[in-house]
Parts: sequence; structure tokens; C-alpha cells
Amino acid sequence: MLIFSSLYFSKRRLLILWLAWWKAVQTLRPACRRLSTFLWLATVLAAICLRPDLAGVTSMMRSLGLLDGCYPCLLHFFHSNALPLADLTACWLRAVREILFARRIVRVNGRPVVLVDGLKRPKEGRKMPGVKSLHQESECNAKAPFIMGHSCQCVALLVQAAGVCLGVPIASRIHEGLVWSNRDRRSLLDKLGQLLLELDWKEPVTVVADAYYAAGRFARRLLDHGHHLITRVRSNAVAYERPRRRRSKRGRPRLYGRKLTLKLRFKLKESFVSAPSPVYDERHVTLLYHTEDLLWRPLRQVVRYVWVIHPLRGRLVLLSTDLSLPPLDIIVAEHTDSSRPRKHSRASRVFEQGRKANPPTGQAAIGDRVELGVRDLLQGGRSSVEVERREKRCLLRRPRLQAR
Repeated sequence: MLIFSSLYFSKRRLLILWLAWWKAVQTLRPACRRLSTFLWLATVLAAICLRPDLAGVTSMMRSLGLLDGCYPCLLHFFHSNALPLADLTACWLRAVREILFARRIVRVNGRPVVLVDGLKRPKEGRKMPGVKSLHQESECNAKAPFIMGHSCQCVALLVQAAGVCLGVPIASRIHEGLVWSNRDRRSLLDKLGQLLLELDWKEPVTVVADAYYAAGRFARRLLDHGHHLITRVRSNAVAYERPRRRRSKRGRPRLYGRKLTLKLRFKLKESFVSAPSPVYDERHVTLLYHTEDLLWRPLRQVVRYVWVIHPLRGRLVLLSTDLSLPPLDIIVAEHTDSSRPRKHSRASRVFEQGRKANPPTGQAAIGDRVELGVRDLLQGGRSSVEVERREKRCLLRRPRLQAR
């Protein structure tokens, strides 16, 4: 009796999960011009959720047990004109904003928080479209300085679930390696700005990015459409004080005042204010911060700078184009941009290691894969600490075995 009851509850739990999945997929129906296109789209999404490896279309066929005749159909589906990419992105954004995460969107000063970043993925295909030589700017010695791969720029909407902030991907495009016209002189910042502004947000948003996107042209384009930018500042950045009015001298008045090197402000610790860390996953941590409104020359406008001395993360300077935003809210928004990708990668690594250790089979495999993936995503990869400890122990034991 206990066996039948446990099977009943497991099947019921699996059915509830798949009904929620199907409800989310149905929101993408308006983007498909035919019913058959929508059914192939649902098939591809189900295969991506269940595939045991990353072998492309082959892994999708293995995960669902499709026949061999479905292989060319799946290949043609990704190049079909019956599924416009712009309409699919608009439907997905509308579903995320109004249905899936309507009450979970993180807001700063009443505006949704949007994360933008660049992504470089190595590829081994020699004739793969869009693959080019890329330079990786990283402090990690394990990464090669130059790779062959795709250079993408991504846009994500920040939501909060189960006490953890997550970035829901909205759009991603390959912005390097594809040349449609020799007259196209747009930079990566221009392409990201165009991608960001083409999305129908329905309201002003706060864009959070790293120091690469701290450019006046990118910030001006956002401000012209009512959006704001929060970003880090490079270590060699400078700012200017507001000019003083001089009545006695003739000529054009000054546009900028005294020049200031931002990193030198850390020497004036007397002006810093101590406060408990406002970040949700930091407890019993006290940081120091100092804020000033100065002129940013690339934008030709007054912006808000925040100097932060963190006991664990070190020193950093933040910039915000919204002068009404409190300094602690700027710190919280910047932390969401720097910590989410790491937790996503940890959750995926824990999920992959769990599947390799105990690979499920049959109908239980489908439920376990979906349930583990959703659970690790909601927890934000908290169980990855144990995995990292095991990896360190293995690394410490290897030299001893080799010495023997």
C-alpha cells in the first residue's frame, strides 16, 4: 500500500510540474505563425529541459526518444521563417513581466532592474558561422588570452524567488563575427543599446552593468528614453567638480571645475559612513561608503558616485545617473549584477555532478531531472559549497598519491 501511495504522489507531483511548464510555454503561441511550428517549439523546449548532455540536436532526440526522421525536421526548425525571432522575444518578455514573474520583479526606486553583460563562449567548429578570434580580459590564469568562439551580449530581468535574486534571460544576440554590411560602424555598446531599446518594457528601467559599459554614449542613449544606468567605474577614472561662477572675467564660462581622481577619495576615510551591508545574503557585515554628485565628462552631466570599502570584496567605485537613488540601493543593485552569474554556474555544476553520480532511468529520470534543475535554480546553488569542498580535498590528495 505504501508503494502505491508513494508512486501516486510522485506522479501527481510530476504532473503538476509539467502543467506549470505547459502553461508557461503556451504564452509563446502568438509568436508562431502555424500550429505545427508551435508544436515543434514545445518539443524543442521539452528536449532542452530533459537532455542529459550538450550534444546539440542529437541530445534532444535522445532525451525524448524521437525517431531518426525527426532529425532533419529539427535542423530546419531553427532556420524556419515561421518563427520570427523578434516576435518570440516580445512574447517571452510579456510572459515574464505579466504572467510568470509579475510579483517577483525586483525594483529600485520603482523601476525594474535589468542586467546586461557580455558573454564569450569557446567553439571548436571550424566552419561554424560567427566564430572568430576573441580576447578574454580576465585575471584568472586558467583562461587562455585568445580563444575561437562566439561573442554574445545578453539582457536579463532581475527577479526574486525563495529569498534569492535570479536573472531571467530575455534576449541574447551574437554581436561579433557577423558582418551584414561594410558600412556598419556600430560598436558593441551601440548594438547592445539597440537590443535593449527594441524591447517593449512598458516603463522606465534601471540598467545594471559592469565597468565596460560605463560610457557616455551608452548612458546618453538610455537617458533619452527615460532609463537610468548603474555601473562600476574603472580604477583610473576621473570626475569634475561643478564650476564656480566668476563675474569679473570675460569670455565663455567654464563647463567643468577642478579635476578629481576617484580612487584618491579612499584616503579620506573620515568622510566615510559605516552601515550594515544591505545585501540580502550578507549578515554581520559592516561596510563603509561615501557619496558625492560630480560631473561626468563623457555624459556632460552630474551623476552620483559611491565609494565603497567592503571587508570581503575590497574597494570599488559605483556610478548612477539617478540622483534621487540612495547610496545603499546603488550598492544592492551592483551586487545583484556581480553575484548572479556565479550562482547560476554553481547550480548547473551541482546538477551535472548529481546526474553523473546517480543517473536515473525510465519515467523517474524525467521527473528527477526537472525537479532537481528547478530546485537548484531556486536555491541559487547553495549546495555547491559541499561540492567545492570535495573538489579541494581531491586536489590536496592527488600529489600524495603521485608521490607514492
